[in-house]
Amino acid sequence: MTQNTDTTHTVRSSPLTVAVLGAGGGVGRQVVHTLIQQGHAVRALVRKQEQADALEHLGAVTVLGDLTGDWAAVLEGTDAVIWAAGAGASGDFEQIDGQALKQVSDRLAVGGPKRLIVVSSMGVDRPEQMPPFLGSVLRVKAVSDAHVQASTLDFTIVRPGGLTNEQGSGRVSAGFPVQGGMIPREDVAAVVLACLNDAGTIGKTFEVVSGEQPVTEALALI
Repeated sequence: MTQNTDTTHTVRSSPLTVAVLGAGGGVGRQVVHTLIQQGHAVRALVRKQEQADALEHLGAVTVLGDLTGDWAAVLEGTDAVIWAAGAGASGDFEQIDGQALKQVSDRLAVGGPKRLIVVSSMGVDRPEQMPPFLGSVLRVKAVSDAHVQASTLDFTIVRPGGLTNEQGSGRVSAGFPVQGGMIPREDVAAVVLACLNDAGTIGKTFEVVSGEQPVTEALALI
């Protein structure tokens, strides 16, 4: 789904201060690492002190909070927000993947920042084609993704395939939809960073798996 039809991909080079929600998770940690590597400042929301210690070692400023409670302090002084949170099929996904994302997008629409990148999941639009145990969480994500899409935010929604901890290749296949597949968390983080730097991805929702195209070239075609 695409909210705007502007296909101009203007690449940003200046550093930003970015809030990462769900920074203690597998994708979130990789996103923090990649952002800092590329010279951006990070404010990371985490629930546990040991998560904070690990991310501070990378160079992030951490904020202890919980997406079911107090989290707004992480937004202070930020230029963009990356949503990397997810409860998983065995967790409280109705609250985290559903209500919390909607609450965050509503807060950003009123007080900013306006730039929001959401890491969602492949199959949100077709849960009946995905593994049965994912059906419930994908249906919840469909509602919260749609809430973001209907907002006034400068959003991008990234829907990766199955996640792995393998080393990233820097090559992906991106579109809507794409054939099912897997993707390293490192490559998801690279896609997120490329979206942050590329105004042409604003208003876009797309799926991404490992593929043959360099990330920036793949995004230029969505």
